[in-house]
Amino acid sequence: MHHFSQIDHIFLLLLISIVIASTLAWISIRMAPMIELMDVPGSAGHKSHHDSMPVVGGIVLLDTLILIVIIFGQWTDNTILGILVSSIVIGLFGLWDDYKDLKVELKLLGQILGAMILISFGVHVNFFGSPEFLIQIDMELAHWLNILVTILWLVTLTNAFNFIDSFDGIAAGLTTLSSTFFLIISIGTGQQSIIFLCTIMLGTSTTLYYLNSHPAKLFLGDSGSQSIGFFLAAIAILYQPLEGNQASTWFIPVLIFSVPLFDLCLVVASRLRRGKKIHKASRDHTYHRLEDSGFSMTRAVLIMHGIALLLSMVGYLCINLPYIIANVVFGLVLLLGILAFFELDKNYH
Repeated sequence: MHHFSQIDHIFLLLLISIVIASTLAWISIRMAPMIELMDVPGSAGHKSHHDSMPVVGGIVLLDTLILIVIIFGQWTDNTILGILVSSIVIGLFGLWDDYKDLKVELKLLGQILGAMILISFGVHVNFFGSPEFLIQIDMELAHWLNILVTILWLVTLTNAFNFIDSFDGIAAGLTTLSSTFFLIISIGTGQQSIIFLCTIMLGTSTTLYYLNSHPAKLFLGDSGSQSIGFFLAAIAILYQPLEGNQASTWFIPVLIFSVPLFDLCLVVASRLRRGKKIHKASRDHTYHRLEDSGFSMTRAVLIMHGIALLLSMVGYLCINLPYIIANVVFGLVLLLGILAFFELDKNYH
């Protein structure tokens, strides 16, 4: 494949991504009413927008990816093709959900299907069976455990980004931050596929962030938020540090994605505690709790983005720390997350 590690090539690809995404967004926003892809006010109790909104974020994202992969002839790269095809499957199920409000079982089936397609292209974690794993196990068992963890990781992050898309600009902003950090660290490792894909995602998510920020001109929808989560989860699987392996650096993507993962844990645990259905949307996300605590809409979003930026920087620094110290740092962050969890959930009924 072409080498995209040169800064001038990256900026050119970034500019092309922004131009294509902006053009597709302009077209999609105007076509949305014609194809009835609109989010109507009052369609669900947790929604607060007052005007019908085009739900075209996923269309913009996937079409931008497809066009740029074709323009640069990258469909011959097996890894890029695998991520593209599986992300399209996730996006199509999400688009179906945007239209028809699918049952949770069908949503999960689509996510598992996307994960299996990605795995068929050879993209999966390699925790078990590596020399640095805590215990040595049979290679056949290690293979299937790696497949299982891959599916769990992909499905978890897909839903984490879907869940956290609870207000204008949150998910798009987090995507921009995550793409930026993975782009930076992949330049250091020279992983061309990640550099190429993250540059496209950065350009597209920057465009979507501008259009999705309050007051939003479009919504990401399930097609957008799920595609983003799945895509970034796949990027995290691909990332390979220069020193060590996934068994010893697994916490780096967890830190980069800490805010959506925290929100998913908070919402799921809180709903289980209150006897609510996990998949039934309501005003109980991190953003809503910050707003209920007295923060303005804008400040609540900025707090979430600020924490994501800080913890991504911690993850970046951990790459160069000794293994034991890096794990201690992660443990401290985890402890702070647990404290924040109880603080946000203590008065919520």
